[in-house]
Amino acid sequence: MIGGLAAAAVSFALVIAPAAGLPSPLHGYQQDRLTSFLHPSNDPSDASYQVNQSVTAIGSGEKTGRGDNSTQTKLLFLPERHTDFVFAVIGERFGFMGAAFVLSLYALLIWRILRILTLSKNLFGTLIAGGIAAMLMFQILVNVGMTLGIMPVTGVTLPLMSYGGSSVIATFLAIGLLQSIHTQARLSSSTRSRAPTPLLR
Repeated sequence: MIGGLAAAAVSFALVIAPAAGLPSPLHGYQQDRLTSFLHPSNDPSDASYQVNQSVTAIGSGEKTGRGDNSTQTKLLFLPERHTDFVFAVIGERFGFMGAAFVLSLYALLIWRILRILTLSKNLFGTLIAGGIAAMLMFQILVNVGMTLGIMPVTGVTLPLMSYGGSSVIATFLAIGLLQSIHTQARLSSSTRSRAPTPLLR
């Protein structure tokens, strides 16, 4: 539902409002930033520069990566390589194998969150675990998608990898909540298993 509302808001801002003659709530450069991935060759030196450099970096990594010979990231062709486009650095330095390994670790993290969701003994814990899973999956999808040129560049960080204190702290807080939900579920299960069984008469 939230994704549908976000898509409707973006559609209104970029399509419906300009077509109806209404003033767009976004400036021209903001619209170019959101739509440049649709036509990356139209403005390769400005609006779509980051996307083009990111795709080039990931493609040059091939299967096993270029290691210390990574020109796109090492020679600073790729802007914001330590924050928004850190996945492109992984793709160039470690190639498809390194990128697949990182994505498999994220898949393991999401699976563990969904496991905690099923173990939760109350609705509140279930909703929190589900919200954290949705948050992390959204961040991973958008960040990896924009480095591959299939999503707009929005500045969403890659959890636990992008440089930035607020992003890391928020992710650690979310993981701490998951640990609490898991601990409460285990304590609840152990308490029920130790409860004395009534004698049959």
